[in-house]
Amino acid sequence: MQIDWHMFLDPGIETAIVVIAALAITLAIRLRRQRHQARQRAAQQHATAERLTAALDRIDIGIVLLNADTRAEFINRAFRDYFALPDTKADSKPPLIALMYHARDTNAYTIPHDEIDHFIARRIEQIRAGNPAPETLRLASGRVLRLSCTVLPDGGRMLSYTPVNDLIRHGDDKADRDYYLALRGGDVFDSRLDAAE
Repeated sequence: MQIDWHMFLDPGIETAIVVIAALAITLAIRLRRQRHQARQRAAQQHATAERLTAALDRIDIGIVLLNADTRAEFINRAFRDYFALPDTKADSKPPLIALMYHARDTNAYTIPHDEIDHFIARRIEQIRAGNPAPETLRLASGRVLRLSCTVLPDGGRMLSYTPVNDLIRHGDDKADRDYYLALRGGDVFDSRLDAAE
């Protein structure tokens, strides 16, 4: 079989080959730009995540980000310090129950031993349910933390442990509340006393 070269040199075929080659080159350039832009976006997102992590590690509010299965995806430095949580354990992305058992096992809570397991079960259920009601938590170290739970859009949770020692006066006796209220006609101190409780 002999090849008819005239067919390949036909102006219509030459034009088609040039158009196909131009499209292929244009597509290759566009794909290369898209890959480059995707790498730049990924690098920017990584840098933003690193800055956010560094910022959260410098605040005195303990932060724990949980995924939808209540497994810790991020634990900041303040939480690690409050509960003497080793970095190896924190970086292993432990489940919430493991974090609470760690606090129990290290005697971080001031809750009596016979009540601690009930407290842990109740608190885990509240967190899973997304209960936003804050709870005051007294630690054996003397710190008083306000624990809050926020439901995240992806079904995860953000737990925040805010130190409130400066708001809690250890010498105040709640039984004296009525006495203080009676001094100034009842409700003058009411909102301030409620905030301190």
